[in-house]
Amino acid sequence: MGGFVGLLLDPEATPAQCEEAGVEAVRRAVELGVRYFDTSPAYGDGLSERHLAAGLAALDPEVRAGLTVSTKVGTHPERRYAYGADDVRWCFEGSRELLGAIDVVLVHDPAADEHLDTILGPGGAFDALEELKATGEIRAIGLGVRPHRFLRRALESGRADVILPSYDYHLIRRSAAPLLAAAAAAGVGVINGSPYQAGLLAGSDLDREASRWRPEHADVERARGIAAWCAERGIDVGAAAVQFSLREPRIDTTLVGPRTAAEVESCLGHAAAELPEGIWEELEGFLAQLQPPPEPGGEAR
Repeated sequence: MGGFVGLLLDPEATPAQCEEAGVEAVRRAVELGVRYFDTSPAYGDGLSERHLAAGLAALDPEVRAGLTVSTKVGTHPERRYAYGADDVRWCFEGSRELLGAIDVVLVHDPAADEHLDTILGPGGAFDALEELKATGEIRAIGLGVRPHRFLRRALESGRADVILPSYDYHLIRRSAAPLLAAAAAAGVGVINGSPYQAGLLAGSDLDREASRWRPEHADVERARGIAAWCAERGIDVGAAAVQFSLREPRIDTTLVGPRTAAEVESCLGHAAAELPEGIWEELEGFLAQLQPPPEPGGEAR
């Protein structure tokens, strides 16, 4: 579980109400069996990380000790695109003060090849994270970003334990498939971000989610087609979206982003829903003919 815990859509929600929602979301997730939590100082200008921290602190210590927690460095609101070793250590220490024990640290959202040069070069982010790993302060390091060429550089370096591609392996588009193959060949774990494609496949209010996109965006049109196909067969499109990711053996973790306990229950319901026998073969045939073609993803960035 990750993303935007406690970042409520209600503009009138108070900070206390948002934090309370975040704490309840974490509690409910743990009750339902979730054991992986991901965040970043960049989400909600730090609010998501603070909400997660409050939720973790409210748990029984033995339960908290059994969780895996990941966060990110390099995009802190006070030090954006800061990928040098000193900046990474500073960011990590701030997150650890909030969250307690951290298991996985991902370098977050570099925007240029020069950023990758810094991350992978002497005195860069990976040097700092490898030191933390060597001293046992964290267990794994990696890169979370959209452009595929950046993720390929991390894989080719031989230094990443895990990558986090986002928005490119779901029912609308699966352009991250070559990355999954490369990661599997290298023995690197994969966390798949946003199987719902930023809400378009969540099975909630598609018109509301689509309003944040260009009206003519191909992803929106494809989402409408997929939702209609699922509705004709009595299938929750959100269940198809989550299980499409879960059934891919090259994906180790599927990362959804619930804000509230109700959204946690919805996401876990999608993961556990029973789908009709033979539905995946039928769905593959439909997707192969679905128009318009998907928009380019991270492979084009």
